[in-house]
Amino acid sequence: MKVLVIGAGISGCTCAWRLSQSGHDVTLVEKGRGVGGRMATRRMEGARLDHGAQFFTVKDPRMKQLAQGWQDAGVIVPWYDKIPGREDLSGRIRFRGVEGMTAPAKALAQNFKVETGFFVDLIQKYQGGWLVSEKGSGKRTFQCDHLIITMPSVQMLQLFERSHYTLDTETMDRLRSIRHTQCLAILGILDRPSSLKAPGTVTHPVQEIDWLSDNHIKGISPIPSCTIHASDPYSHRHWETTDEERVPFLLSVAEENLKAKITSWSSHRWGYAKPVVTFGRTYWHSSQENLSLAGDGFGGERIENAALSGWAAADAILAM
Repeated sequence: MKVLVIGAGISGCTCAWRLSQSGHDVTLVEKGRGVGGRMATRRMEGARLDHGAQFFTVKDPRMKQLAQGWQDAGVIVPWYDKIPGREDLSGRIRFRGVEGMTAPAKALAQNFKVETGFFVDLIQKYQGGWLVSEKGSGKRTFQCDHLIITMPSVQMLQLFERSHYTLDTETMDRLRSIRHTQCLAILGILDRPSSLKAPGTVTHPVQEIDWLSDNHIKGISPIPSCTIHASDPYSHRHWETTDEERVPFLLSVAEENLKAKITSWSSHRWGYAKPVVTFGRTYWHSSQENLSLAGDGFGGERIENAALSGWAAADAILAM
């Protein structure tokens, strides 16, 4: 069966991997330049920085299977189970990519075809399956027997509207109810090693910042560099303001905690950072429509839940 997956986050990559392992002809399309979604790693002035998801944990046997494969391939390593001074946090092992958090998605993507820079303009029912068309001058098209969409729910609904396509009222209402937090992320180059001790992170140093880490101490960057994640309230309040207005405060808090100066920086806005209201089911699937929907808006917060949403959607397709 020819399958097309839209969205190269961990949910889409896991779904595509699972189906390709079962012998299906799978293509994944992604509007960005690479796979991983919020499991994102960026190079900057000789540094390597995780600027989205910082780690993942493992509970479910299916996720253990994935993690074991990544460990065997040298893609991931255990990072930490505790942060000094934060006895309130779970003692579960956090894993990180050896060369950044995008590494697990890249490993999965070796098993299926990937088309990047592909912004999906329209989806159309075609000969019992689907025809998916690209926006812009390229106008690549793909025909498939089954379509899986793993993009954020807001973008999913926009795609449905452009395509003049809808599902039953309950499903559409559930899709519209999904909510995510927002996160302003800052990536910075440090003038010296920070004062942080292993594992190289501070959580909630002030109410305006959820996460602060040194990627060098983390073990992924050859030089000292930091990642700052602003809180949802701060991000929401400053979402439309300029960098000149929203960034200086974040830099000053980071420098105070790191005991190092940030010599250069760049910013990124995560519009769909963490799901706070989900679809209510791990995935949605219709054998009549030859359509499946998955992602963290279905599975819930945490990398594992997003991955298992894609896994469960794939299993529903395999059971058809």
